[in-house]
Parts: sequence; structure tokens; C-alpha cells
Amino acid sequence: MEEYRGLLEKTILLQEKPIMMSLLIMSDGESKTEVLIKDRYLSSYVFRLPENKYMIHIMGRRNKRNQLVAKHFEIMNPDEYIKIIGAPE
Repeated sequence: MEEYRGLLEKTILLQEKPIMMSLLIMSDGESKTEVLIKDRYLSSYVFRLPENKYMIHIMGRRNKRNQLVAKHFEIMNPDEYIKIIGAPE
């Protein structure tokens, strides 16, 4: 599994049905990477997060388009807003 840490810059909804998929664009200061999320709960969760505010740690594998397919998602700098909406499991 590959690990990536970076700032959440943008969230994009790719499709809603039959499987909800979203795309995150993250930056670590030097490079940007695309993260694909195929989980409905996690996809709807990341749309509640404001852009350019949270550092995120993602673990997953790369697909043939060189996108990181997320298996584990963690917010590294939680604040009061995250305590209210909860952290993803």
C-alpha cells in the first residue's frame, strides 16, 4: 500500500449512481495527486470538508490512470468542526 499526506485542495463528484465516486486533488507542496474514493459514505463525508484547510493522510493503491484509490482516510489536523461532524471510520 502506498501512503500520501497532503492538503485537500479540491473535491469533484465523478458519478453518483450506481456507485458514488469522488475525486480529491491533494498537494504536498511539491506535487499534486488525484485520489479516487469509491465509498458512498466517505465520498459524502469529504464534500462537507472545506477546501485548502485540512491535511489528510491517505493509504491505498494506484490504478492504471495513476490515481490513488483510497483504502484508509485520516484527517491529520482535526479542529472543532471535525469534532462536530465526526471523523470517518
